[in-house]
Amino acid sequence: MIDPAWEGKVQFYELIWGTWLTYAFMVFMWEKLLRAPKPEWVYTLITFFGASFFWVNHYFQFAPFYFWLLNGYTLVFVIIYFMTCVRGEARSVVWKIGATLTSVVFTIAFILFENIGRWVVDDRALGLDGLGLGHTGEFLVMLGAYFGFIWLILWRGRRAARQTATS
Repeated sequence: MIDPAWEGKVQFYELIWGTWLTYAFMVFMWEKLLRAPKPEWVYTLITFFGASFFWVNHYFQFAPFYFWLLNGYTLVFVIIYFMTCVRGEARSVVWKIGATLTSVVFTIAFILFENIGRWVVDDRALGLDGLGLGHTGEFLVMLGAYFGFIWLILWRGRRAARQTATS
């Protein structure tokens, strides 16, 4: 089945921390920068597919077929990104190419946010080394992500309520 020797260093707390921040980043990117708001299900779908790279990087990072798996998954991700976010927009070809390339920006942002979570978990980064607190950093990241998701739900829920009220 899955060989434990294939496992990468990406951990679940990094995924959780990066997911809520990446969702907010995607909303900002599409609504403010590209000025092409999407239905909430699109943000959710793309963030879900971006988050599922975790499986590839956690379970298969050192597998002999990792290169092909990662690149195949990337191709599928870019196609889904294009089909749900870009296709059908009445914009120029240049805008569509740029908008499709935001899939790379999205991916870089997700990795950056995950690495911030990894940095916080490193107790030395918080000046907690030597205190014997164990998984304090991981706890703080998970707690922060929990409150981040609450904020995200309230933020996007208010937007949906305003849209319903004006319809």
